[in-house]
Amino acid sequence: MTGLAPFLHKEMRETLRTWRLWVLPGFLLFSAVSSPVVMYLTPTLLDRLGAAQQGFSITLPEPTALQSYIEYLGNLNELTLFALVIAYGGIVSGEVRGGTAALTLAKPLARAAFVIGKWLSQALVVVVGAALATLICALLTRLLFDAGPAARLAPAVSLWVAYALMLLAVLVLLSVELRAPAAASGAGVGTYAALLVLAQFDVTSRVTPAGLPAAGLAVVQGESAHWVGPLIATVVVGAACLVVAVLRFRRREI
Repeated sequence: MTGLAPFLHKEMRETLRTWRLWVLPGFLLFSAVSSPVVMYLTPTLLDRLGAAQQGFSITLPEPTALQSYIEYLGNLNELTLFALVIAYGGIVSGEVRGGTAALTLAKPLARAAFVIGKWLSQALVVVVGAALATLICALLTRLLFDAGPAARLAPAVSLWVAYALMLLAVLVLLSVELRAPAAASGAGVGTYAALLVLAQFDVTSRVTPAGLPAAGLAVVQGESAHWVGPLIATVVVGAACLVVAVLRFRRREI
């Protein structure tokens, strides 16, 4: 693909200098720090609440490292993914609408390289951000509790990363098809909601990407996890979205 390397380099430099550097990594960092801290402070807060209100008492088991990791994955699956959908809804259409894409494509840059470069640059943000956030979460959890099942956290987060990259590919396709960034973000939210619905049914959660977040939770808990089918479906859907996005963008008027 002509011009992919220099375009990717440009995109990474722009990411480091704009608000996008802080949105998704910021939510990842928040999830990494808040999860173990909240689990550690919850018993104390409940004790204070019970002392302030006579006759009111809530008894919970002592928090553990495993609960911290579960809370972390829950934040990734909900808060962080929603932030990803909102932040990257206009990843292509925003530049097309603003005229930046026309200027960029006037250079020796293939349209396929433009689309793939957009996805790949933000995919690197997701991967690096998730790796650093997971390391921070594991270190904080070890400090406040113990190491717990830390060895299972990495593969569980890896499944989340695969799911996030697939969702990013869907957003790229939606951003190519829909000219308004807000419309692409809205369609992305709809896709995210549809996946949540599919995850509630056993038959769909085992053969679609919708089952991957739950599989990650099962992995970190040491339970039997049906992750192979959802992972294959996630890779296929993500790749298909990128291929269709490239084909559609080649025919789109800039």
